[in-house]
Amino acid sequence: MSGEGAGTSAGLATILGHGGSLGTLGGASLSIPMPFESKIVLYESMRIAGTTHVPGIDDLVASMPEDAMLSFVREPGNLADEWAIRVEHEGRKLGFVPADRNEVLARLMDGGKTVRGELLDREKLGNWWKLHMEVSLVD
Repeated sequence: MSGEGAGTSAGLATILGHGGSLGTLGGASLSIPMPFESKIVLYESMRIAGTTHVPGIDDLVASMPEDAMLSFVREPGNLADEWAIRVEHEGRKLGFVPADRNEVLARLMDGGKTVRGELLDREKLGNWWKLHMEVSLVD
């Protein structure tokens, strides 16, 4: 009798998964977002660093909508900065989170948190694109 319910809580943990979304059920994988997702603004405005070093940046910026959603990708193997976070729009690199602001964000991401950006404004100054984004934690 003691063995009957033993797998129930383990099975429930597998279904709920980590982070509150549905995990596996009978070997099938489900990815369903939780209904009460909240956005916590961490930085109201942050510049995107390194835009002058991105090939094709002019075309990329021209193709982006006013409020483009930006994704962050950790680069823990980056030799210049162990906390490096690449900023992308639809899989194309725009630049990086500035080195003086990336450690806490990188630690959050390394801990499994979702951090993302939203383009606020853009300005072309000579060869340089001055891009600002809002940075949020999604919880």
